[in-house]
Amino acid sequence: MLGEDEVTGPQEAGLLRRRRGRSPQHGAADVSGRWGEWCAAAGRGRPADVDALLARLLALPAQGAPHERAAALAALTAAPPRLLLLLDRAARTAGPDARDVPAAGHDVLALLLRSFAPDGHVRQAAVEGLACCGGPAAVAALALRSADWVDAVRARATAALLVRSAPEEVAAAVRVLLRLAGRSRTGALLADYRALLCRSPHRRAVRVLVADSDRAARRFGVALALELGEYARGDLLRTALRDRDQVCRTLCAQRLLDLEPDQAGRLLLAGDAAVRELAVAALPADVPATRLVVPLADRARMVRATARWQLYGRGEPPSAVYRRQLGRAGRTTPVRLLAGLAAGLGECGDAADVPALMRLLDHRRPAPPMVRRAAVKAVGRLAPQEDLVGLLGPLAMDPDPGAAREVFAALAARAPAEVPVEIRWIGSVRPEAAVRRAAARIGAVPPRRARSRTYEQSGHSPR
Repeated sequence: MLGEDEVTGPQEAGLLRRRRGRSPQHGAADVSGRWGEWCAAAGRGRPADVDALLARLLALPAQGAPHERAAALAALTAAPPRLLLLLDRAARTAGPDARDVPAAGHDVLALLLRSFAPDGHVRQAAVEGLACCGGPAAVAALALRSADWVDAVRARATAALLVRSAPEEVAAAVRVLLRLAGRSRTGALLADYRALLCRSPHRRAVRVLVADSDRAARRFGVALALELGEYARGDLLRTALRDRDQVCRTLCAQRLLDLEPDQAGRLLLAGDAAVRELAVAALPADVPATRLVVPLADRARMVRATARWQLYGRGEPPSAVYRRQLGRAGRTTPVRLLAGLAAGLGECGDAADVPALMRLLDHRRPAPPMVRRAAVKAVGRLAPQEDLVGLLGPLAMDPDPGAAREVFAALAARAPAEVPVEIRWIGSVRPEAAVRRAAARIGAVPPRRARSRTYEQSGHSPR
């Protein structure tokens, strides 16, 4: 059988070159498919990866094939905007100099690399060239230079940036400008650019920003679209309930409630606790207490607190609602509702509510684990300190790790000195790491707690 070196036909030789990953024109490995991988590695911020990517990019305009330069530019355009800032910083340290990159007319990649040069004259010439080029990469480079430390470079880049209106160019500029917003040299550029986007020729660009893949740019676009009234009310409700980003959900929920307060009932079904909190706050002041039962028993503490303030605002104690609903609870009561009622009562009740909570911890009629966790936490807050060990000590062997962790957390927080050695030992041999850590805290009182003990006994707070 012939070896690879013994194949002499031109077709066979070309086949071998393709198998070895060689380009028949240049004799070098084709790495055009690896630029995305290199950009992703450098985007994580590791200096060695950033320096390696910069060295590869600086060697491209002189040595790289056209398709390889195009692949590198496409990878830079698709990379997170933070990568441009990292490359700009790396270009000012020791290493290959961007001044050595040959200027090649409207070659965007070469101009982008020259805009990293330490020499201000080179950067200014690069900005002049980028101002004549289109595309997201050129605009991103102009946005980066709008924070340049040389006034002439910064002014030319800003002037060139403010005349761009193509949607994909606007999105590229906004991504970079948002990362530069904290720099003093940018001034009010982001605000000026936002005001520019409010004009009618740029409305299409705003709609593109709303669907942008970059999270910061999308939030910017959603806020701007809401300000301009670009959202229909049905879209507001859909975004508030189902959007993948919490900030966008909250912005749309707030705007929807400003326009239609009656939509609060539908937003109470949202999966986002921040949206539900806004919905509870938007309920009318005379809303019946029965309608507040579900928010009062919400799984999120801030939603429960907002619902309680609704009752406090009209002089009704929320603890009475919690006691009444717990008294009515039966076998058919949903588990989440019962756990929320126990948690809420623990946040606003008093020591008189401990017997009602202890009924949820009766081992003869065991409640679901979620309910036991909430009840244990509530008892740990409300029970008198001298009764805490007697009430929670028998629950140290609860089969649910969450309930056992709440037992030892309550004992460590309020009665660490009264816990018997046997209960500490039970916690130390539990198989769950979280329970063992909570039990280990019983024997160690933090210095801060020790210092504040005098204030606790006198009824005053050091704050």
